[in-house]
Amino acid sequence: MTSIEPRLRYLDVDHVDTPAGRLDGAVLVSPANARLGTLEGVLVDPQRRQVRFYVVERKRGLFWSRHYLVPLTATRLDRDRHTLEVDVEADEIPQLAEVDPDDLPRFSDDDLLTALFHSNMS
Repeated sequence: MTSIEPRLRYLDVDHVDTPAGRLDGAVLVSPANARLGTLEGVLVDPQRRQVRFYVVERKRGLFWSRHYLVPLTATRLDRDRHTLEVDVEADEIPQLAEVDPDDLPRFSDDDLLTALFHSNMS
């Protein structure tokens, strides 16, 4: 697993809502419409109230998968196709940081309080 910033927290995609609906099961695609993987979750910075990375699962065959941190980029949501188009190409994915979602620090009640009450004016 790669080293991540200590204040980042993992939020499972089942808990990620947007104005366009839930993102569970969403597929990330490149601008060329190549499938990059399935969105598993996001890494957020509670103090800054920002999503910093997408956690994407890429499957190969029945028993092999890897998870990568895809940096937050301009993203276009297609509700009909349930896809997120990100500014990353398929051949760039293997060069990104690989992670195990089970090893990432989880978003907690304390993180929620930080997000709600921390001032971003510093």
